[in-house]
Parts: sequence; structure tokens; C-alpha cells
Amino acid sequence: MNKKFLKRDLEYILSLFLSILVSLLIGAFIMIANGRSPLLGYGALLKGAFGSKYNIATTLAKTVPLVLTGLATAISFSSGIYNIGGEGQLYLGAFAAAYVGITFTALPKGIGILLAIVAGAVVGGLYAYLPAILKVKYKIDEVITTIMLNSVAVLFTSYLVNYPFATTKGKMGGTEIIAEGYHLKRLIKLSTLNTSIFFMGFIAIIIYYLMEKTSAGYDYKMVGQNSLFARYGGINDKKQMIMAMVISGALSGMAGVFEVLGVHYRFLQNISPGYAWDGMLAALIVKNNPIGVIVMSIFLGALKTGSVSMENATSIPSELVLVIQSIIILFIAGEAG
Repeated sequence: MNKKFLKRDLEYILSLFLSILVSLLIGAFIMIANGRSPLLGYGALLKGAFGSKYNIATTLAKTVPLVLTGLATAISFSSGIYNIGGEGQLYLGAFAAAYVGITFTALPKGIGILLAIVAGAVVGGLYAYLPAILKVKYKIDEVITTIMLNSVAVLFTSYLVNYPFATTKGKMGGTEIIAEGYHLKRLIKLSTLNTSIFFMGFIAIIIYYLMEKTSAGYDYKMVGQNSLFARYGGINDKKQMIMAMVISGALSGMAGVFEVLGVHYRFLQNISPGYAWDGMLAALIVKNNPIGVIVMSIFLGALKTGSVSMENATSIPSELVLVIQSIIILFIAGEAG
């Protein structure tokens, strides 16, 4: 049985590798069709993503929210309940962290940071709890409710930072700067890479262990594959769905926390350029595998970081990476079908 699963995993890794390779080749043909050199284009992209210590740090900084939101997607989707509300949960988690950082300014640094992380996780988890209850109690489609709740969270936090919690220093759609004791240390000069990457790594290990090495992780997967069978096997499928959704929301909330504590040092009304959607993409491409989420998040982070340098150096539009991502999705969807 183990050999069968190993063979299946190896086949999937090979198909994923081929999908990425073919998508890059198609991207190269697009460059050629527009009179650009693929060697120069991809060379500039690689240099922009990994060509210096600063570029590597920038790529890793973009990876942190993608990994957390990707793991959030992985655990909910594996459990048969589809959390599409990661973006809203991220916004609320980020605002909760900012609120803690501008309110409890006298706390010791370590305690304050932990309080902010817990606050963001709790708020994100509670926001995911609502659609989970609507799903298991009243059979209301969680895809619809979580998408709707995204807009509610984004608009609500936008109101908060433009009116009751707006900074007194200009009109920028943000809160005051959080207390210095809440600032996560920057690791590379001039980059936004900070110690949140260590928190992310620790959280990723916990989620991997939960999903792959515990009975709870087995229950989540059983419910996701066949909730009726799981129920007859003695698993409380409704409870497992709710728990998975709450954990998913907490992870998305923490992604927002680290943007506040480590990157911006305040909440901004446009704090996320779509991290939760990119994290979801990473999880779907690797079929919700926790390790795969990390690897794919680094790949997507490199594309985003390198595409800017590619455009500056070669005039190849950075939007080409969106084409590459779309082609990968197309191939993976075809393979799944």
C-alpha cells in the first residue's frame, strides 16, 4: 500500500513539474512572439527573485502570507468545507493586531507580540466560525457566505481606519503606528523580511504534523473525502468541519498579523494585494499538501518579485507571470479531470 501511495505521489510531482515547465515554455513563446528574448526575460526574472541577498529576502517576505493562507486553504479544503474567505479573515486579523499594538502600548515586547498574534488568530477564527455554523446547521453554501464576508470585512476595516481609528498624521487610510515593542525585527537591511518567517515555519510544522501525523488530521481527510462514510465510521463530521474552518480562519488572521507587525507597523485599508487568493492558488496546485504549499508559495513569491525586475530590465510586462500561473492551473485541472 505504501508503494502504491509513493508511486502516486511521485507521478503527481512529475506532472506538476511538467506543468510548470510547459507553462514556462509557453511564456517563452509569448516573449518571442512579441520580439523579446526568453533568455533575457527569464534571466532578469531569476535575478530579480534570487540575484542578491536583498532580492532573496524580498521573495521570502512575500512567501510568508502565501504559506499561511495556503495552509489555511489546505486544511479547510481537505476537510470538505471550502473557506474562500481568507482575505476577509486576513483583514480582520490584521486590524486586531493593529488595535492591540496601539492600545496596549506598555506591555513587554514578547508578551505584546504574542497577544497580537493570538488576537489576530482568534478574530480570524471567529470570523470563519460563522459560515461554518451556517454550513453544518442550516446547509447554507459556505462558498457564497465566505465570499460575501470578504467584502464585509474589507469594507468594515476600511471604515474603521478612515474614521474612528484613522491616523492623526495625514489622510492615508491607516491606523497610527503600533508601539515599537510590537515591531518584529527586520533580518536583511532595506528589505521587509522579518522574524515572522520563523513564526511561519513553526506554524507550518504544526499544521504538517496535525494533518499528516495525527488522528485529527486523518479525520479531517476522511470527512473531506466522504462525510457520510466518516459519520458511519464514528467521526463527528460536523465538528470536524467546524474545527477545520476555525483553524483555517485563524491561519489567515495570523497572515494579516505579520503584515502589521513585520511589514507596515500599522493597519492599512489595502494591506493585502490578494495574498489569500494567491495562497489558495498555491494550495490547489499542490492538492492541499502542506509541504507542497511551502514550495509552491516560494515559487509564486519568486514570480511576483522577479516579474518587477523583468519588466524594468527588459520591458516584458510583469503580467506575464499571471499567464504562467493560469497555464499551470489549466494543466493541473486537466490532470485532475
